[in-house]
Amino acid sequence: VGMAGIITLLHSCLDMANIMHGKYHWTLYYLGLAMYPRMLFTLDENIQHLPISVRVGTAVDIVGQAGQPKKITGFQTHTSPVLISFGERAEIATEEYIPIADTVLENCVIVKKNPEYEEEVDKTKKRV
Repeated sequence: VGMAGIITLLHSCLDMANIMHGKYHWTLYYLGLAMYPRMLFTLDENIQHLPISVRVGTAVDIVGQAGQPKKITGFQTHTSPVLISFGERAEIATEEYIPIADTVLENCVIVKKNPEYEEEVDKTKKRV
């Protein structure tokens, strides 16, 4: 879709005087198709914003690897919403929430509470 917007604009630039400077100046809006940012924000089941911890890092190709390898490397942990640049991927940092759909984590991600999640107890505290 982004490439189609750029090609449409370039095609209309072939006759710049009559199209761009004339009555079809609105064709510049086709650039908006190419300017869509990659982002991630999380929503709960009621479609309300839910800020949770998200890891954003460099994407790793895991096709054909055995087990459950990590999909990202060199990650930083942020609170959603976050922007994802080219070549990066995001994953939810904790097991507290799970995405409803097992797809790529981009744009709107609807999450729900993990019923099997148990909060980790800090074992370093001394018992009195």
